[in-house]
Amino acid sequence: MREVSSQLADVLTDDVDRARAWHLIEAQVQVWAHEQMSVGRTVQVEVQRQVARLVFDRRFGLGPLQPFLDSADVENIVVNGCRETWVTYTSGVKEAGPAVAETDEDLIEWVQLLARRGNTGREFSHASPLLDVALPGGVRLAVVGWVSRRPHLAIRVHRLVDITLEQLTDRGTLSPPLREFLSAAVRARRNIIVCGEVNTGKTTLVRALAGEVPATERLITLESDFELFLDDPSLAHRHPDVVAMEARQANAEGAGEVRLQDLVPACLRLNPDRVIVGEARHGELASMLEVMYSGARGSMCTLHVHRPEHVFNRVVQLGRRADLGLSAEDLHLMFGLAEPLVVYLQRDKVSNDRFISQVMEVGPPSDSAEPTRNHIFVPGEDGRATSACGHVSAALLDELTACGFDPDLLAGVPAVVGGGWA
Repeated sequence: MREVSSQLADVLTDDVDRARAWHLIEAQVQVWAHEQMSVGRTVQVEVQRQVARLVFDRRFGLGPLQPFLDSADVENIVVNGCRETWVTYTSGVKEAGPAVAETDEDLIEWVQLLARRGNTGREFSHASPLLDVALPGGVRLAVVGWVSRRPHLAIRVHRLVDITLEQLTDRGTLSPPLREFLSAAVRARRNIIVCGEVNTGKTTLVRALAGEVPATERLITLESDFELFLDDPSLAHRHPDVVAMEARQANAEGAGEVRLQDLVPACLRLNPDRVIVGEARHGELASMLEVMYSGARGSMCTLHVHRPEHVFNRVVQLGRRADLGLSAEDLHLMFGLAEPLVVYLQRDKVSNDRFISQVMEVGPPSDSAEPTRNHIFVPGEDGRATSACGHVSAALLDELTACGFDPDLLAGVPAVVGGGWA
C-alpha cells in the first residue's frame, strides 16, 4: 500500500475527482501487482482490490478505520499508538479494532495528512503536539503526540446532523410536551443554554433546536472546532443563510491565533439574527451572555456541567477566564439578564441513551447574588424530564402561548402570578 501511495502522491490532490482518483489507484495497483509477479510473488485479484481500497481510504477517508465510519452503529473510535484501536458502538458496546499503521511514525504522518485536510488546515508537530480538527463527513478528530509516550487519537462520528426535535422525541430524548415547549421557546426567541457532561448529546440537541428557527433568519455559528455543520449544503432547506466561523490556533511561531471570544463581538458586525456557540469553554461565555442580552436574542450555546446546580458557578468560572475584571456578582447579573432556559442532558451509562432530565428558567438576581431560577421540567422516577411539580413564570408562559404553545401541556406546572419567580 505504501508503494502505491507514494507513486500517486503528486496526482491524488484534494481537488481531484473521486471517480478519477479511484481509476488512477486501480491502475497503479495493477502496475504494482505486475512488479510483484516479476519477482515471483502472485497478488490475487481480491488482494489488489483490498490494497486499492486501503489506498483510497487513507487518502480520502480514514484508512483502515473507514469501514467503521461507514457503519451506522459506530459512535466513537480511540487509537492508542499504531496497533491498538477501540471502537464504541451506539449500544455502548466497546470492542477492539484493527491496527491503523505499521509504526507510530507512520501514524503521525497519516495524522499530519488529516490535519491538512480539515476545514481549516492545522499543524501537528513537535511544536504543535495537540490537534483538534473537523473532517469531512461529520467527523471530529482529537490527537495528542510527543506529550505522551505514543500518539493517541479520539474520533467522534456525528451521525445525527440532519435531526429534528420530533426525531429526538421518537428516540426518547424528550417527551412530546417538552418538544412543544422547546419549539415554542425557540420561536419566542428565548436564549437557550444546553448543559451536560461529555458525550450526552448537547451538540445534537442544539442542531435540532436550530431546526425550529425560521428559515428566513440569519444564523452565525462560532466553534472551537466545526461540529454543528448547520452550513452543510444538505441543510440548506432548513438554514439557507448561515455563516460558520471557527477559532484558529497560533502557528509554530505563535502568530495568527483567533480565539473564540474574539469571534463573538466580530460576528455581531455580520448582522446575525441569532448566534450559536458550539461550546463555551473559556472567556467567551461572558461575551456570549452580552449577545444574549442585547445583541441577538434567541441565541444558544452549550456548556459542560457535571450537575445542573453547578451551572451558576460554572458561569462565574468561565467568565473570569475572560480576564475582564468582572466580579461574581457582575457575571450572575449578566446571566440573569440574559434570561436563558437551561436544558440539562444526561446519558444512561448502561443503555447509552441520551435524554433531557431538567429544564430551568433563569432570571435576574432578586433576594441573593445568584440569578433566580424556576425548575419547569424536573426528573421523574426514570430520570427523564417531567413537568410535574415545576414552576414557570407568567411572562414566559405568555410568550410561549403567543407562539402557539398550549399551556395545558404543562399540567401540574403553576404559573407564578404577576410574572415573578419561584
